[in-house]
Amino acid sequence: MIVIPPTFKRLLLNAAVISGIVAAAPGTPASALVQRTDNGMLAQKLGIPLYEWQDDANPEPKLIFLAVHGFTQQGLCFDVLARDLASRGYLVVAPDLRGHGRWIGNTGSTNNDFNVSCDDESRLLVQLRKSHPGAKIFGMGESAGCAVLLKAVSNEPKAVKGLILCAAGVEPHIHKPGGMGPKFIMGMAKLVEPVDLTDYYAKYVSDDKRTADEMVHDPLNKSHQSALSLIGTMNFISQMPVLASQVPRSIPVLLLQGTDDQIVNAASVSRVYDGFKTSDKSLKEIAGCGHILLGTAFIKPIVLNDTFDWLGSHGGLPVATAADPNNAISSANSNQKTFTQKLKGKFHL
Repeated sequence: MIVIPPTFKRLLLNAAVISGIVAAAPGTPASALVQRTDNGMLAQKLGIPLYEWQDDANPEPKLIFLAVHGFTQQGLCFDVLARDLASRGYLVVAPDLRGHGRWIGNTGSTNNDFNVSCDDESRLLVQLRKSHPGAKIFGMGESAGCAVLLKAVSNEPKAVKGLILCAAGVEPHIHKPGGMGPKFIMGMAKLVEPVDLTDYYAKYVSDDKRTADEMVHDPLNKSHQSALSLIGTMNFISQMPVLASQVPRSIPVLLLQGTDDQIVNAASVSRVYDGFKTSDKSLKEIAGCGHILLGTAFIKPIVLNDTFDWLGSHGGLPVATAADPNNAISSANSNQKTFTQKLKGKFHL
């Protein structure tokens, strides 16, 4: 049995409060009874740990949102986003990737964990389409979850109507190793010995300390990694430009990228953007934001707005949540000019 630390319990309570505030924001439905199912019939059928969110009043969803988390996280990180989408009529499904969350054991290596996860999500897409033949499926990936989603979609190209990719950079953001202390350096030098990366996450995973705290205190977070595991992760996400080129032209794509991403090089998202063949692709730069954008209880209104606006204009519900400076989800000041200048000529924004 997992014992949930008091700090994480407090963060979960905050998430519940925030999801209630989001649901009451302008443009959202009046009220909905959203239920979360942990490892229900779908999960048992596929043998994949899954979270599902659905409004009781919407037993036959016309819209489905598949959310794929990144390295070290787990499916429940999307709880706030999922509850909001479910209240609008979506069935939201978030699996745990192999080697993460509630998975027991591993496939032998980080690279293999990701590759087998791609097959898992391909099977999940097939089953969702079979169970809900009339529904539109949108896929969202964050960080390494972007690569998993892209591979799954390349395997099942007819399954989705659109893709949202958050923090899809393919190059690591390099930091001076001395800043992490001698224990970290010695652990990394041993290659295969798991090292506690809690301090690394606390410093670099987000510009919002609350998001970093949320991740650090999550008992299902994969806080110990070896150097070999980190190398395997970077090798896996480096495939994204090629995977992007395999996505059919008919599938529209939204890329969301924080300009202050300390995990990946923000500008390297251009290589993924260039890989997509579709003419319906766009990049939204979130100035001053870090790596985690949607996999947190503390989603910035500007990120939520961009996500909902895009969904609304691509066959999703016509939703648009107005940013409220008094909202518990803190606002982000957007100064997009600096980042746009860095990528001048690369995007038509």
